[in-house]
Amino acid sequence: MSARITHSAIATAFLLFGLQAAVGQATPWLTDEQARELAAAAINSVHPAPCFSTYRNENLEDSVITLRWNPLVGNHFNNSVYFYRVASDVCYYVAEKDGKPVRMAQVSSDCCEYGLVAVDRISSKSYWFHGDKAADIFKEFAQDEQIRPDSSEPTLFTSLYRDLVWGESSANEIRGLGQLRDAVQQNFQSAYSPYDGDIVWQRKFDRWWRKFLSHKSELKFETTYERASYGTTVRGYAFNGFALTIPRSGPPLKGTPTLFQWAILIKSDGTVERLPSKTVYSAP
Repeated sequence: MSARITHSAIATAFLLFGLQAAVGQATPWLTDEQARELAAAAINSVHPAPCFSTYRNENLEDSVITLRWNPLVGNHFNNSVYFYRVASDVCYYVAEKDGKPVRMAQVSSDCCEYGLVAVDRISSKSYWFHGDKAADIFKEFAQDEQIRPDSSEPTLFTSLYRDLVWGESSANEIRGLGQLRDAVQQNFQSAYSPYDGDIVWQRKFDRWWRKFLSHKSELKFETTYERASYGTTVRGYAFNGFALTIPRSGPPLKGTPTLFQWAILIKSDGTVERLPSKTVYSAP
């Protein structure tokens, strides 16, 4: 489910939650609408805009409930955390010009995807997982929400970490040749032929794929879990393609399509250490 959040709603969120914090007022859990406003406010504080779109991700919310050290509050599940993907939007708004209110419009909706924001509806605290800070934000989030690895093979915890720190993408865990082919094909098509009817990408993709198969056709894609002194070492495969921008940039394209094996150490307290990755195949 998505919703549009306007500048006035964002301003209200800042005022409301700031006032509650200042007076130490105990409040009910935030509603979905209030949580969306807080998620948009987190983005607006860095990238001011009159409006945003928010898209809720309930699958991630279910993961947090399962991974909590104590998943209950009273006699019900502790589903205090909501997740939203935030993006730019089209809207009308009122601004002051020459001392008079003027109706303005934000007309571009394809500017920016800002990633995921988690909102704790009890504490009114938001967590924006973005850029180089994403791993540190995840550490803070896991500690605040008492999230722990689910087992000696922490599949669910690993999946949550990948989605929040590396971004929501199936290319973050390649488990088969067909999945890799789809990821590479989609990246080449978006990079070389973003518009309908343009098939420039096909020839370039076919060349890359033939070369990959000639070198790595017998590769076994598998995510492994190995017990270590301080937790579990997890290794898996991922694909990074050409860097894509909105709007698409012209040649030369940035980045090199690369299949690599990533590795992380998940400690028993829920902290995660990124280990060196290994390039499996890389070619322009």
